[in-house]
Amino acid sequence: MDDAGETIRRSYRGDGLAFPIPVLKSVEAEHYRTCCEELEARLGGRPRTIEVRQMHFHFPWAHGLATHPRILAAVSQVLGSDLLIWATELFAKPPEDATVSIGWHRDRPYLGIDPRWCATAWVALADSTVENGCMHAVPGADHRTRALDPRDAVAVVLRAGEMSLHDAEIWHGSGPNRSPRKRVGFAIRFLSPRAGPLRGRPPVMIARGTASREDYRLVEPPVEVGWESAVAALKNSARRHLDALLDNVRDIRPAASRPAT
Repeated sequence: MDDAGETIRRSYRGDGLAFPIPVLKSVEAEHYRTCCEELEARLGGRPRTIEVRQMHFHFPWAHGLATHPRILAAVSQVLGSDLLIWATELFAKPPEDATVSIGWHRDRPYLGIDPRWCATAWVALADSTVENGCMHAVPGADHRTRALDPRDAVAVVLRAGEMSLHDAEIWHGSGPNRSPRKRVGFAIRFLSPRAGPLRGRPPVMIARGTASREDYRLVEPPVEVGWESAVAALKNSARRHLDALLDNVRDIRPAASRPAT
């Protein structure tokens, strides 16, 4: 990924955003989409995003997607060789549904972690287009200090199997799906072990390399336990993760971080 890696680094560091990055073969994207839709069915058919998170803790297929070699190779270009997974989330938009959209926001207030060492990989498991509510973002060399102006936004259009990378400071959001095609995105929140949490020891999973147990609670990869048990455990993890996000928003303080080396 030499030339491609340099392109990713340059775009990400300059704009806070890099896309499109090919990571999955079509058969892989279809497989993971099927797994996500089965999980949606197990959660009642149309679960909210806040209910479909931390999948990598409980489902081997989700862990496999979050640690896919081509995804990790791309993320390592911007965060380094040691990578942690802090969260996974499913962003699905049913066809012709004007009720599901995501307002303009930055990820930094929700993380509770030094934003310099965080990156989100947004993997398209189905085509993500303007018509079906793809993400829009405001890139630029000054994106970390820029006030929001939606007129500067670009559409992050992705084919199934491609992904985008964005940092914690970039403004982004998405509109409703007004097309007959479902939008399915699997987001992975990566950290470098250099990042420092604001409070406690959040649960994370090592995706690549090594990490200390000093700042984080390291969770082992999941094993197959059957849908019923895994879904029950997922609900608990999703609830705890949401509570942590809300605490972070209520208590924003300067994040601690280890010195860069």
